[in-house]
Amino acid sequence: MTEPAPSPRPPLLRPAIHAATGLVALSLGLLPGPWAIAGGVFGVVSGWVILPLLPLERRLRREGEPFLCGLRTYPIAVLALILWLPPAEAAAAWGILAFGDAAAAIVGSRVRAPSLFGHPKATWSGSSAHVVVGAIAAFGLATGVEALGAWSGLVDTGAAPDLLRCALAALGAACLDLVPLPPDDNIPGAAAAGGVLHATRAWM
Repeated sequence: MTEPAPSPRPPLLRPAIHAATGLVALSLGLLPGPWAIAGGVFGVVSGWVILPLLPLERRLRREGEPFLCGLRTYPIAVLALILWLPPAEAAAAWGILAFGDAAAAIVGSRVRAPSLFGHPKATWSGSSAHVVVGAIAAFGLATGVEALGAWSGLVDTGAAPDLLRCALAALGAACLDLVPLPPDDNIPGAAAAGGVLHATRAWM
């Protein structure tokens, strides 16, 4: 295996914000369904209408990146998870999308490692970080949402997936991340994570 040629380290701001927004997933333990959906819709409006009007947009957009990029697909992926899965599972998939993807970007660009099966961009360090950090974040957020739902009595969150299911979901997202699907990996990654959680629900 060969190590990919070093590439310029991307700024930390975008992956940091990408990960930090994942903490909002905890609100799924407190917001009844209609309010959670309204929050997801607000996220889409923010990403498509409000953010492009702010100076922050210029700091987050990569050079040559089109308007339809991860900044736009991320809130759509989150809204889809809210509509599709019970709150605890939606939070788990959101955690993989937010923290796993950010960890892959940060670690993969800063820790030299062989390319993953000859992939032009992915490395063993970045993809491993995607799975490990994504699984831990998914388990933590899902457990937190379940606890908040039980405490508040406002939301039937469903049972939080165990760590094995979270790890499998993170692995599924990391694997699909290797496939170049336009416009970017947010929606496919969320679909993979959510699909694994949905498919393994019968294990409980």
